[in-house]
Amino acid sequence: MSLAKPFNTRPLYQQVADEFVSRIINRTWAPGQLIENEAEIARSLGISLGTVRKAFDILTENKLLERHQGKGTIVVDFEGDKMRSRFSNIADRSGNRVSGEVVIGEVDLVLPRPDVVERLQVNERTPVLAFERRRTHLGRLFMVEDVFLRVPSHPSTMGADEMRRLASAGWTGQDIATYKIEKIGSTLASETDRQAYGLGGETALLTLDRVIYSYQNRALELRIARCDLGDDLDYQAD
Repeated sequence: MSLAKPFNTRPLYQQVADEFVSRIINRTWAPGQLIENEAEIARSLGISLGTVRKAFDILTENKLLERHQGKGTIVVDFEGDKMRSRFSNIADRSGNRVSGEVVIGEVDLVLPRPDVVERLQVNERTPVLAFERRRTHLGRLFMVEDVFLRVPSHPSTMGADEMRRLASAGWTGQDIATYKIEKIGSTLASETDRQAYGLGGETALLTLDRVIYSYQNRALELRIARCDLGDDLDYQAD
């Protein structure tokens, strides 16, 4: 199997890591799967054991693989509750990260406004999915997010069902996210926010401006959130 592509000047171990990420995305390596050992993979690809180990190191550092002494290497379940909440800095009183129960509003395919173009690094004529995402914890609404999501090629062919599926899957349906860049702030609750959260008078809300990035540093999703953490939740910096 040849991994190298014409004019690809990236080190071979990075190309191998890209191949492994592709296997995880397309489920050739399924979440929770125990994969073959490094020596077997090296033989099957016709490359050195050291190259495979460097590629495994990259995926382990990005929390896509887990090495277990005496057991082998396992693909992380990046769709599980633990991995879904890893981009959340909201925690309960026990310190557990909280991603909440999610409800998605109406999903539209729109041309991105200038700030979305800049943050998602997309062309202004490239449609993105736009929708509202609400998160609750123990039945209480604590976050309302305006979400802008990259979509696959040829988005004009997507129907309503496919758009909603992608909105529900988020970046997990297209790529693997490994880190976020987040800015925090505050704002006064709008009338819409006060109605949503059941607030009275002038109330300050925590704001979170987050961009989720892929393994290859590609912006996948922009989240602009307004949060009412109440007495049972806290924001914990990384």
